[in-house]
Amino acid sequence: MHTEEEYLAAVKEIAELKGELSRARRNYEAVTDFMSRTSHDIRTPMNSIIGLAKLGEEESNGRAVKEYFRKIRESAEYQLEILGDVLDMARIESGKFTLYPEAYSLESLAETLTSIIAPLAEEKGITFSAEFHDIFAASLMIDKLRLRQILMNLLSNAVKFTPENGRVTLTVSQMAAGNGRVRTVFTVKDNGIGMSEKFTADMFKPFTQERTAATAEIQGSGLGLSIVRNLVDLMGGDIRVKSQVGVGTEFIVEIDCDPASGNAESEKSSGTNCDFSGKRALVVDDHSINRILEVKLLGRVGFETDSASNGYECLKKFMASEIGYYDVILMDVKMPVMDGLEAAGKIRALERSDSSTVKMIAMSANAYPEDIERSKASGMDLHIAKPVIPSVLYSELSRLLR
Repeated sequence: MHTEEEYLAAVKEIAELKGELSRARRNYEAVTDFMSRTSHDIRTPMNSIIGLAKLGEEESNGRAVKEYFRKIRESAEYQLEILGDVLDMARIESGKFTLYPEAYSLESLAETLTSIIAPLAEEKGITFSAEFHDIFAASLMIDKLRLRQILMNLLSNAVKFTPENGRVTLTVSQMAAGNGRVRTVFTVKDNGIGMSEKFTADMFKPFTQERTAATAEIQGSGLGLSIVRNLVDLMGGDIRVKSQVGVGTEFIVEIDCDPASGNAESEKSSGTNCDFSGKRALVVDDHSINRILEVKLLGRVGFETDSASNGYECLKKFMASEIGYYDVILMDVKMPVMDGLEAAGKIRALERSDSSTVKMIAMSANAYPEDIERSKASGMDLHIAKPVIPSVLYSELSRLLR
């Protein structure tokens, strides 16, 4: 029998534990909120560094200078990768991570992955291929951003840990899953350095990395696979791994989802051979370096460009222009005086015939699904993440203006 004093002591201890848990949750949420709000301010200068380093790499003549610019760009990209991984883990652990399923074609998935992974593989002298078997549902209802994140992580790791003359393969197959659902199996296989049995047992834990002589110079935050595992779990899927040191690694991801009715729009078009001569674009960004970079990228493919430093200037320029003068407006989201979302809404509300037809693209360092939803709700046609990848920008412009 417990005495009344023991009972009261237990109640008091439980109350104290609840208070400590509540305080810990508030502190954690405060840190997560702070990181989310400041991520834009951290990303913006990093995007400028990446863009300028890439231009310097392309335009410099000396081999040594090119190499310096390349190392600056790669270091900045690595810092952005770490920031993104930390923010993703914080959102997942705080329970604020939401999936946004939409119709997505496997053809578009393959095109997007190939356009990014193939050049990385080629640079290392690795053969990359994507194969499809037994596909009966060409489009699926799935969060395409997170699916791409899962596969990009696995594929980039495969390229990273596979030596020259190696092979990396993405295989996609399907089977019925019951209740009208489709089980899609994504297999990423390489013949790289492989992993030890001891490491594979802990590989999905945050900040876990296998340190060997073969991996000593390979950078990584140790969060990528943990994020992949969490995303697969959120999608109700399963992930398995087979690996052998010196032989290679195979990741198998299985996800059940509904087939999409109709055909999802293909994102095909690399944009590398685009000619936008005769098209006019208005570039809107409060950072002068970003404006210079974006104007230069657009000029390379034939655009005539104007620029503005905030949404209010953009609105004034659009109102003062002739009907149909601008074909597309590329607009930063977070700006002083008037932000991009407010400016987009005001342009769409104007009583002129081109206010509803001019194409508008949101450009932002923040590219979570809720950011994309806010952009589209304001009247934007697209939301592109910074740092801007030229091939992605050209591809999206081709799709919008074709």
